[in-house]
Amino acid sequence: MQALKKHSLIEDGLQLVTDEPEPSVGHAEVKIRVEAASICGTDQSIYQITSRPGMRDEMLAYNGGDVTRYQPIIVGHEFCGEVVEVGEDVPQGIARPGDYVTSEMHIFCGHCQQCRTGRRHICKNIRVKGLHLNGAFAEYVVVPASNVVNLGRFGGRNVIPIRFGAFLDALGNAVHTVMEGDVEGKTVAVLGCGAQGLMATAVARTLGATRIYITDFSDPRGSFNASRLASRFQTAKELGADFCFDTNEDAVAGQKQELMERARSEHGGGIDVVLEMSGAESAYKDAGAMVKNGGQILLLGIPARPLRSFDFGKYAVWKGVTIRGIFGRRMFETWYAMLDLLASEKSGLKSRLEKIISSEAVPLSDFERGFELVRNHEAVKLLLTP
Repeated sequence: MQALKKHSLIEDGLQLVTDEPEPSVGHAEVKIRVEAASICGTDQSIYQITSRPGMRDEMLAYNGGDVTRYQPIIVGHEFCGEVVEVGEDVPQGIARPGDYVTSEMHIFCGHCQQCRTGRRHICKNIRVKGLHLNGAFAEYVVVPASNVVNLGRFGGRNVIPIRFGAFLDALGNAVHTVMEGDVEGKTVAVLGCGAQGLMATAVARTLGATRIYITDFSDPRGSFNASRLASRFQTAKELGADFCFDTNEDAVAGQKQELMERARSEHGGGIDVVLEMSGAESAYKDAGAMVKNGGQILLLGIPARPLRSFDFGKYAVWKGVTIRGIFGRRMFETWYAMLDLLASEKSGLKSRLEKIISSEAVPLSDFERGFELVRNHEAVKLLLTP
């Protein structure tokens, strides 16, 4: 079968192979024919591994940290497809051949303290398909039956079309982050106008945030220049943002000052809930400066490198701020909440998210062009088809 693999952790890029053996099914597993998969920020980091030492270290975590012991894996973890085979011990109620499904791609052990106390998403022994184990940028993928999410129970392809089913993993991150903030009736700041920031904006508006600020940092020398960021901000407003700010003072003078003045003018002297979705060090500082005393900072973005400085005394201790890391999706509370929101026409979430899905699906064999479109900010959520 065709598959997209990461062969080396000391070189950028991925490799398309055409002779990868189809995966076999274990007694408690399900084999799925991939109909579409989506490119995620994590996939981009794997692609550009030489500039992401933290990602390389994470991929080596199950190889004793030794790059020479790394075994090439199939990448990709956002997908949907059709069940083609089930293991002999898989209950009929989970999945049958022909079912339209996706999967939670964080593989939990089921026996650690976290798993046994309802926190499987932060399992002590977690492995992620597409990062530590073979993933979904392929014609077929095999997953544990316990991880299957049967989309037929939420209306199937008519309600959750393939263009949505292929990136539910990513949307779940945004839903988890926003729901942890309990944003109804609160002011919200979303730092980062990438895919996660845009999805979080749509979800926060759907769940009743009162005012939504969104920020990002333009790069005059790169692909994300002020003009392209302005276009992305227009999309953010269509998704529900009230205010958008370019925090690069060298590119657009005065916007960061206006942002901070508006934030300080909110009740309580700051923003209730700040969602950091970018991983940029400057955004961490902005989060601390704009959050109100007693507010929350929720961290989903992953920095490329350890932060050099963050004034915890000034921005956390003295302000009484709660800072919380967000990882993946709560299993499976986030999934049910997300799918119910998508299935409800009155929620408006699905119509908002339509604005960030690329109209073009790129064949897996043309993956380099797909990655380039996302890397150059010409697409937000782009689908690959085997």
